[in-house]
Amino acid sequence: MASSNRSASAVRKRLGLSSVLWVVVLLLSMGSPVVAIDETTPLEDVIRQLSDSDVMARRDAAYELVRRGREAKSAVLALTEALDDDDQQVWFQATQALSRIGSDAEAAIPALNEKLKTHSGQRLQRTAYALGQIGPAIIPEMIIDLEGDNRNGREGAARALGWLRADAAPALPQLIAVLNDDDPEVRTQAVVTLGLIGSQAEEPLGQTLHREEERIRLGALNALAVIGSTNSDVAEKIRRLATDGTVDQRTSALQAAVATRVDGDRVLELLVESLADEEEDVRTTAMTGLSVAGERVRLVIPRLISMLESDDHTSRQMAVETLGRIGSPASSAVPALLEIINDERLKPDVVQALSRMGGAAVPALLDAAVQELDDEAVTWALAGMGGVAGPPLIEVLSDNDPARRAIAAQAFAKMTPPPESAIERLREALNDESPAVRAAAAKALGRCGAVADSAKSELLEATKDSDAAVRSSAMLALIDVGAGIDEMLPLWREALQDSQVNVRRRVIEAIAQVGEPARVLSPELLKSLEDLDSSVRSQTAEAIGVIRPDVNEALPGLILLLNDTDPDVKSAAAQAIGAYGGEAVPAVQTLTSLVSDETTNVAIAAMSALGEIKQAASEAAPKVSEVLNDTDASRRVAAVACLSRIELDSNGLVTRLIAILEDEDWGVRKAAMVSLGEFGPSSVDAVPKLFELLDSRDDRADAGRALRRIDTASPDAMAVYLETLRTGPEASQIFALHYLGKLEASAAEVLPELEEGRKKAKSDRLKGAYDKAIAAITPPTSG
Repeated sequence: MASSNRSASAVRKRLGLSSVLWVVVLLLSMGSPVVAIDETTPLEDVIRQLSDSDVMARRDAAYELVRRGREAKSAVLALTEALDDDDQQVWFQATQALSRIGSDAEAAIPALNEKLKTHSGQRLQRTAYALGQIGPAIIPEMIIDLEGDNRNGREGAARALGWLRADAAPALPQLIAVLNDDDPEVRTQAVVTLGLIGSQAEEPLGQTLHREEERIRLGALNALAVIGSTNSDVAEKIRRLATDGTVDQRTSALQAAVATRVDGDRVLELLVESLADEEEDVRTTAMTGLSVAGERVRLVIPRLISMLESDDHTSRQMAVETLGRIGSPASSAVPALLEIINDERLKPDVVQALSRMGGAAVPALLDAAVQELDDEAVTWALAGMGGVAGPPLIEVLSDNDPARRAIAAQAFAKMTPPPESAIERLREALNDESPAVRAAAAKALGRCGAVADSAKSELLEATKDSDAAVRSSAMLALIDVGAGIDEMLPLWREALQDSQVNVRRRVIEAIAQVGEPARVLSPELLKSLEDLDSSVRSQTAEAIGVIRPDVNEALPGLILLLNDTDPDVKSAAAQAIGAYGGEAVPAVQTLTSLVSDETTNVAIAAMSALGEIKQAASEAAPKVSEVLNDTDASRRVAAVACLSRIELDSNGLVTRLIAILEDEDWGVRKAAMVSLGEFGPSSVDAVPKLFELLDSRDDRADAGRALRRIDTASPDAMAVYLETLRTGPEASQIFALHYLGKLEASAAEVLPELEEGRKKAKSDRLKGAYDKAIAAITPPTSG
């Protein structure tokens, strides 16, 4: 053991040469000498160290045997014994070493097979891998396991055989038999392994497709989907199953049909027919199959186009989605798709489908937009094509028709980002005779970002445009292309006085985008709190919350807005006040009056702001507490969050939060659990109720997070812990064991039950939790 040698050397230096004898005595008392492991260490020394009493020495030896691979074949017996080692790392490396030795480790098969039947989780997987790496010699024992009563043995055998791939063919009958296993994981692993065996499994799997047991048929179909049938008779059976039986059978059969490598045209017909299936899973599978069919899918495009004229909405929708998935090979469907683009129920799917049709669809989309179809839908479709649509759209920017130019510019304005090749033409478009083109060009240049900094001078000029939309778009674009704040300040000051509401609103948006560096504009911005337009006042309040001018200057105006006639303004003002945190105490009284405002968003914003002010807003607690009885769940959520931050009586609040855990709304319960978790150990009285919520699928995750943060046990709750341990799912049992361990010696009376439970635990994780709890509770031995 290298560490022991180093320690002995250090002792020798400290004591001097005259004390060497004592060091020798010390080493002898520790057992047989341990060598320092490296690549030069004789193999027999490494094998000897694998059984050393020191765990670190055993680990070093196991790692070295892994490194040596097949050269360590004489260590098979020692490695087999190490499979019983209590140390996780020694066990794992011993298993890995046997894997690397491979076929020369046949002697380890019986021991590994026994472990296979007792292991689960990662240990089962690692053991199965080791067996699989040994090779075909494992097949006789794996066949016995597949026919046996041990569930882990069946799953592990199927996993191990999977590593043999085609060499596992002798076990085909047994693998097919466990397709009907009661355990879903065993069935799944059998499917995977049959797929890995490949073509040799095709015919016997095909013979099972007529079996009465649906699980057998489903498993065979799933395996055939992996293999990809080349047998016409098997392929015909698969197609028949795709039109009959349960939804699971039809879905699995379609997947297997798509994978077949015969009768491709018949498969395409089947997929089109299945688009009209009554079950969504079947329709989706058919659509997916068509989307990966390659060039041959052109054969069914006419049938899909005809489905667009169906009276059945579901059929039309499936046709649209399928054409979109097929993409450019389906470009002949563009005219038919444009015919239905204004169907509100289909519009999003039509737009997405058209965006996948490639450059060939651009002219048709432009024509459609000019013909007064929904311009917004068309421009989004063009934008969705990205760079593919770039070249034709650049040409359209020079078109004689201003409507077509506007559509092209608007499409560029929606791209993320537009192609750099469009920048030069977009700069020219800032001087277009059409205001719509100029505004869209400015917006598009902004989306180009810093690569469009060459357009800065044109954008600066555009801020003086006669059209308000152009001015506001140019203002925002300048920031995106990299204009400095010194360049923008004069423009912003002027724009804040603009006669057009949209310009004032957009410049305030731009100021907020810059953030604190724009604080120099605070005097002008604070004046905008008095703007005649409510949307400007709201936008200004939001901007103040971002750039945060001096609180003494900003707070009076924001408090006034809390009494505004527009709910959006009041809400924005409350949020801005909250950004000042504890400095906003003067607003507490007005905010408190809004917690019961008739507009929910205002009430929520007011409680949020009070929460940011924290305990300095404690006077609002009684009023906020009343909201806990409100019929609106979102208000109750806000009240819980607010009280957890402003209430001075934390004990009383915990009691109320425990009661709130009974709320009918999941969001309210979640808010209470978050708050209880934030209080940590102070929420110990909530632990019993949180344990109850571990049984709820909706609440389990949040209850678990709260319990992890509270992390304090109460002897009074022992009955709850024990009940959870006896009846709860594994994750809840682990929580119960953790909390029982927290009780330490005061839970000694339950040790017999824990020791018995440890014997019955099925997973390594649960066994580990038992071990920790038992160790924590067991009283230390004297002496």
